[in-house]
Amino acid sequence: MKTPHMKRKLHCGLLAAGLLAASPGAALAQGVNNSINLAVAAIPRIGDLGASVVMLEYERLVGRKLSVFVRGSSLKYKWDDDVYVEDGKGTGFGAGVRFFIQGGMKGFYVGGGLSSFKSKWDWTDSSTPSSPSGNGETKSIQWGAEVGYRFNLGSERVSVTPALNLGSWLGADDTCTNSNGTPCTKESELGFYVVPSLALSIAF
Repeated sequence: MKTPHMKRKLHCGLLAAGLLAASPGAALAQGVNNSINLAVAAIPRIGDLGASVVMLEYERLVGRKLSVFVRGSSLKYKWDDDVYVEDGKGTGFGAGVRFFIQGGMKGFYVGGGLSSFKSKWDWTDSSTPSSPSGNGETKSIQWGAEVGYRFNLGSERVSVTPALNLGSWLGADDTCTNSNGTPCTKESELGFYVVPSLALSIAF
């Protein structure tokens, strides 16, 4: 059976996944309509949780101040409170919009997006002498907002974008299995996040 510590699992997995929803925006020079964005968001290993997400986007300007994007993501996380340890990784896919105050996909922007994720995880609980362990899978959806600013790197076509991302996720276990093959109790959870991120963008 899943122990009380297992309740942390979905929280950690979806928190990491929640990082996926909040990638930094690509602010492009005027006259450029497309961008490839490589972004990283992370929670440093402070306390029990550490997590990171790498995101790859294609973004296109569809109006003077409005862009749309699609995104693929890869996440890793680890929860370790010296009793319950969980390692997880997963992938996600999403889409969103961004509004650039100055227009032309440059400078300050606000945006938002929606994503879906699937993660796999392994767990060990040392709170009992038998130290049960197992694995499982979680599916989740995430929605969030972002605020950022584009800085050119000596060229209108290359830039970095620091951003602040915040939002929520809702997820549920798809499977949970103990190491002896018996099922764990499936769980679901609603969570929230506030995460910084950084993107490198190439416009064309």
